Amino acid sequence: MSELLLCRVETARAVARRFGLSPDRSRSQSFLVDQVVRDAIVASLPPQPSTVLEIGCGLGALTQGLLQAGRQVVGVEVDDRAVAALGLLRVRYPALRVVAADALQVGARELGLSGPFVAVGNLPYGLTGALIPHVLGFAPPPVTCLFLVQREVAARLAAPPGGWSLSTLAVRLAAVVERRLEVGPESFWPVPKVHSTLLELRPSPVGDPALRAGLLALARPIFQQRRKQLRHGLARALHVDPGAADELLRSVGIDPARRPGTLELEEWLRLAPLAGVGGGEMR
Repeated sequence: MSELLLCRVETARAVARRFGLSPDRSRSQSFLVDQVVRDAIVASLPPQPSTVLEIGCGLGALTQGLLQAGRQVVGVEVDDRAVAALGLLRVRYPALRVVAADALQVGARELGLSGPFVAVGNLPYGLTGALIPHVLGFAPPPVTCLFLVQREVAARLAAPPGGWSLSTLAVRLAAVVERRLEVGPESFWPVPKVHSTLLELRPSPVGDPALRAGLLALARPIFQQRRKQLRHGLARALHVDPGAADELLRSVGIDPARRPGTLELEEWLRLAPLAGVGGGEMR
């Protein structure tokens, strides 16, 4: 059986043509074709557990690298043409199992992930904001995640206080976030108009689900007024006047004149009682 080099642009084009797959811009289909980047992702994974969940296998370049490194791969792919293309790997590597499904519609149980696993993926740019919380919410959650995402998204999720958004808070309540590798557009086919970042997320949830949900419900209307002083957003969230919100913020040691994006995780947790939930333990 001849060698299959899925990290080559020529091979990716040929496989896509064979299976009638024309990259769909609406699905953000830009396939990884850089072996150096592929190997760096594989090398960044912890040696254990050996089971890897790959979100969006595409034509299988990263999948192939994982399999060559001796990993057991459960791949989730929504595009039927890509699922068919992954058959080229399945006949070569029995350690590959492909699930034809929308990753947003399945969890660990549906995927047969009963033991420890890690998660990787070249995430579609338009679905990153939904996929990351979904995967972090798996029961059991992955040991760690390594996701290729748009550079601006990675910067926002890994931002220090001062540049936080609601999505930053949501992810940081669930995981420790670190930027690992910057990846240029030339590493993909077709070449996208944006740069990418390899983002590592290590699940480490703060408090219980009720705390996280309550805090995010409080934060949502506050971030809708992110350019205004914190007192105004909290007043809107709690349906009180700004003067009352001012007093509440001072009671927990937070300056009411600050902007929402400047708060650190510990300060958001001080606001938890205002959302009717208990405080959480810091990591």
